[in-house]
Amino acid sequence: MKVRFETNTCKEQVVPQDVFVIEKLVELPLKQFNKFIDNMLGDYNFIKEHKNLMYTDSNNVWHAIIVTAKEIDYGILVQADGASYARYSAFIRKDEVGGFSNGKANNA
Repeated sequence: MKVRFETNTCKEQVVPQDVFVIEKLVELPLKQFNKFIDNMLGDYNFIKEHKNLMYTDSNNVWHAIIVTAKEIDYGILVQADGASYARYSAFIRKDEVGGFSNGKANNA
């Protein structure tokens, strides 16, 4: 099991605070996914194509896409806020999401 340790943190940085809805599952080939996680601030067409799905609503709920590959057990939540790169991102394991239906996640 792995975690990411941060230095000089406060509760808000280590305890999840944001409510989110996954609007779309974007499943990439593994090679393309690895390129994405190596440079998440790069511009990507798969983010640009779905940027209208990513926003924070009036109830402070984050609407995001999850970017993943079939071969791995995790994904990256992306909320681009109108950009074509991962302006906001978060790591999440697939089993934490609760499954997918028609490309949309069912998070509990």
